[in-house]
Amino acid sequence: DSTAAVADRLGPRLAAVKSQIEKLGPVPGPKDPAEAPAVAAERTRLIGLAGAYTSAAKTGELTSERARQLIARITVARHSLFTRNLMERLPSPLTPGAWREVAAGLVIARHNMEFATDRWWAAAAPQRTRLMALLAAAVGLVVVLRLALWKPTRRRNRRAEPPLPTFFERAVSAFWVAALRLLPVLLACFAVYVGLDALGLVAPNTPWGELIPDALGGILVFSAIAALLRAVLAPAAPQWRLVDLADKPARRLRRLLTALAAVYALDGVLTEMLRVFYIPLSLSVAQSSTTSLAFAALMIGVLLTPMTPAHAREPTGSALAAPPYSRHRPRWLKLPLWLLALGIIIAVLLGYAALARFAAQQLLLTGVVGLLCWLCYLAIRAFTRESTEQSRALAHVMERQLGLDQPRRKQLASLTELAVTFALVLVAVPILMLQWGFSAADIRDWSKTLLFGFEIGQVRISLVRILVGIVLFIALLLATRLIQRWMRDRAQQSRLDASIANSIDTVVGYAGISLAALVSLSYAGLDITNLAIVAGALSLGIGFGLQSIVNNFVSGLILLIERPIKVGDRVVIGDKEGYVRRISVRATEVETFDKASVIVPNSELITGRVVNWSHRDWRGAVSLKVGVAYDADPDAVIAILKQCAQEHSSVLPEPAPNVFLEAFGDSALLFNLRIALADIDKAYGVQSDLRFAILKAFRANGIEIPFNQLDVTLRATEAPPLANANGSMKITAG
Repeated sequence: DSTAAVADRLGPRLAAVKSQIEKLGPVPGPKDPAEAPAVAAERTRLIGLAGAYTSAAKTGELTSERARQLIARITVARHSLFTRNLMERLPSPLTPGAWREVAAGLVIARHNMEFATDRWWAAAAPQRTRLMALLAAAVGLVVVLRLALWKPTRRRNRRAEPPLPTFFERAVSAFWVAALRLLPVLLACFAVYVGLDALGLVAPNTPWGELIPDALGGILVFSAIAALLRAVLAPAAPQWRLVDLADKPARRLRRLLTALAAVYALDGVLTEMLRVFYIPLSLSVAQSSTTSLAFAALMIGVLLTPMTPAHAREPTGSALAAPPYSRHRPRWLKLPLWLLALGIIIAVLLGYAALARFAAQQLLLTGVVGLLCWLCYLAIRAFTRESTEQSRALAHVMERQLGLDQPRRKQLASLTELAVTFALVLVAVPILMLQWGFSAADIRDWSKTLLFGFEIGQVRISLVRILVGIVLFIALLLATRLIQRWMRDRAQQSRLDASIANSIDTVVGYAGISLAALVSLSYAGLDITNLAIVAGALSLGIGFGLQSIVNNFVSGLILLIERPIKVGDRVVIGDKEGYVRRISVRATEVETFDKASVIVPNSELITGRVVNWSHRDWRGAVSLKVGVAYDADPDAVIAILKQCAQEHSSVLPEPAPNVFLEAFGDSALLFNLRIALADIDKAYGVQSDLRFAILKAFRANGIEIPFNQLDVTLRATEAPPLANANGSMKITAG
């Protein structure tokens, strides 16, 4: 890293020196005039400086390359040593010789421990009173804090009646309860360590001084795992349980998993004790074998526990006994764990104690990390999918403040869930790798390469930039919705025309989405200039296969800009009549009078004929045709029609209603009443009212609205009795 930093600092300086040399021009030739001494001296100085910079940069690159090669060799050697130690075969515990070595080692271990204990106690004896007071204070602190926190940790058990807590509430409660139960032990261990350090009893050059911090750490690890298991499984409060388990398997799993945590913590303390007291290898092998076998036995107990779901619990006193829940379910989880447990036992019996201990430790640590990640993922899903108070509040904000409908809210929630889950994976994987034996330096280098960029061909991919790009897209989308919401509120306050406000809102929405997509893609590493190449490659396909889509898109832009049709207009398109509800860049939604939505491509609205009743305003004129008998007085008919129109409140006085004799029909005189309306949307209602009024007025004045009349002539071979002389009969139908 330091050599790379030096090379980065030297790069700009070398470029500046080369630029100055270029400004001096080329070196004069033999036949050219000699340059001034000052220029020649400056050229010589700059050339020497450039050579020094180039030499330093090359030396740094060589050093960096040698360091990389050395790191690679060290990594290979470390991995080889780790594998050799892990796969080293020692005497099996089944052989008598192994136990004879253990018996011999016990003598040495007792001597070393007695010697170290005597020395530590000799240093602690003068401060015996303070030491006892410190331990008593630590125990008292634990007791007092447990009593003080008893009610907050038991409060979660009271809510047993409906409505039951949601998963999100249970997860938050489990986190706080686990933290509160760990707090007394944490404070007590901290107080003990600080007190012993103040008394000078944790000196790093003494065995007990080195062992005490590890013992306190083991107590904290056990207490943390035990508190987490009790909060997650909640044996006394099933309504707060985070897993779908019945009461009996929950209690059994909690006891077994807590015992596993105790074995793990004890194994760590014993291993450190064997190191600091210089215990022989035989005792170390016996200790590793014993703890590995205990771990495997407890794991088998966990695997033999039936994972009975809570809903599968049988009512008390049931006469019909349901078949027991299988101990081997779920098989996808228990089958690999069975293989690991049996593998640990076989490895111990064959003498591979280091391999068995490593497998047992990794299984427990991986399980703890996996459990935490799984709980976090369930909490994320509960927040983005389930109907919790928090998710309802978020949905309310997205619906009311941002104007997002349900499909868009689901899309945004899915995108948020994906981003947060991806961040969770990025945090969990390095922790697992560190537990599996990878070095911190290797994890850091791999994480840096994975997160901050690796190349595939000519494309550089960075997971962090992709994640930030997703976050940018969500943030810009939310900002666009906020701007649209603000503009809609301003339009309502200023009484702006609804169609203009809709056009502005649509344009701002599409512009914001386009900007969010471009910014997020650009930040994620996609070269925007490549889009021009892609557009050129797709131009032929657009010319043929996507021609109609592009046509509708351009037509939609024309509709939004020229506004020949606006949202809320009453239009007639073909045989469909209704109101324009939404104009997008591809199609327009028209709602008919029977509440059916007709999706019309924008190109048809631009190239076809459309009747827009409210293009300029809502005023309009309608015609009402009526036929009367030929014996009716035309002047009386005209007077009645005008009077009925003038008496209606929705008919405008200017222009005044007018009546025309339109035609001489076959059965009636056809009159046409023309009226003007302030709101053309009321045309059907006004026409119906006028027809009722005209019908009543005609009946009151004895004016007949005749039926259609026609003449029918029948011809027969033999003349009927009432037939004419030519054999025909005339019938007038009225």
